[in-house]
Amino acid sequence: MNSYADLDLNELILLVRDKSDAAFSELLFRYGPLINSISSGFITSSFSFDEAFSDACVALHKAAMSYDLMQTEVTFGLYAKICIRNRLVSIKRKEKKNSKKSAPYTKLENQVRETGRGASREKLEDNEKVISELSSYEKSVLDLYLSGHSYREIGLALNKSEKSVDNALYRIKSKLKQLI
Repeated sequence: MNSYADLDLNELILLVRDKSDAAFSELLFRYGPLINSISSGFITSSFSFDEAFSDACVALHKAAMSYDLMQTEVTFGLYAKICIRNRLVSIKRKEKKNSKKSAPYTKLENQVRETGRGASREKLEDNEKVISELSSYEKSVLDLYLSGHSYREIGLALNKSEKSVDNALYRIKSKLKQLI
């Protein structure tokens, strides 16, 4: 069959799952207005329409791959809309989180990294006031971090979660920022 336009949605989704590029093109054509509409709401100075549209297309493909064709409660259109929106929201949150973390602490984080990743630790260790402000857990986290360990490795070594390590480093950087 050459014309995918005549296929019903379930047949089209099955063909997409069988890796048919033409079937996905038809699905994209059918849901293009939805993708355009959702994508345009996520444009920022650092996230263009093309990037949003591209990520929305990926979400549409994943929706086609994971949609339960046997259920009747949620239409594919609604499911795709939710998948697309969730993906774009997730990307925007990551973007926001990264910009929040990097902006105020970039200089300080570079100093901490530079201090622990080669040169000498004296810059930081000489400041007894900074060290005295840290809890024993924060000192352990800082020592492991400056030794080049990842958050995961630090968490495993100290029997803590990666989030706990991240929070400790945030507190350390806040204290360093106030004291240096």
